[in-house]
Order: sequence, then C-alpha cells, then structure tokens
Amino acid sequence: MSESLRRELMLYGIDVIIIAPGSVATPIWDKAQAADLAPYHTSDYADAMQACRNYIQKGRKGLAPSEIGEVVFKTLTSRGPKIRYTVLPSVFKNWILPRLLPKRMVDRIIARATGLLPD
Repeated sequence: MSESLRRELMLYGIDVIIIAPGSVATPIWDKAQAADLAPYHTSDYADAMQACRNYIQKGRKGLAPSEIGEVVFKTLTSRGPKIRYTVLPSVFKNWILPRLLPKRMVDRIIARATGLLPD
C-alpha cells in the first residue's frame, strides 16, 4: 500500500517512506503476556499460542524506542532518503533471508517454530 501511495502522491511532490521496525521494547508486551489463553486450551492452536507467548520474552528485549527515533530523525532530515528502512536486529536472518527463501519454506520454518507442524 505504501508503494502505491508513494506513486500516487508523486503528482503532488509528496514522498512516502517506509520505516519497518522489528520488536520494540515497550509496555505493549506486558499486555500480550497478560492475555488469558485458557479459552483456547483445547484448541488446535493452543501450542502455537503458547509458542507466540514465549516469543513475547524476545519482544521485551527488542529495540529501544530511541533506536527507532534515530532512524525516523535520519529519514526526516535526509536530502535523499531511501524508500524503506528496516530496523531489526540481525537484518540478514530476520529480513533478507526470509525474502530470498521460497515462501513455502519460510511458512514451514515458522509453522515448526510455533508448533503448527511437528518437528
């Protein structure tokens, strides 16, 4: 959507830049941890939901909000900003590699990591 919007707004000299952060260490992770999963205990997705809950621990250790702020500042003050800024730890593993691998392979990797498929 952002790319389409950027193309449409070129007519008016408006640029659209994407800043795509990974996990950011904010209190939102506490809300997710507090969610009651009991109603889903017998669901086919119970294991996947627990795996996602375990991921929350990684989210809490995400990027500092100031790191995202620095990228926003750099973007806003740049004479020629890039079209996209991906702000992640381990950019190769978390951004580049999943884009290079076949989509079905990435789906299986995620499904195994979340318990949707057996190891």
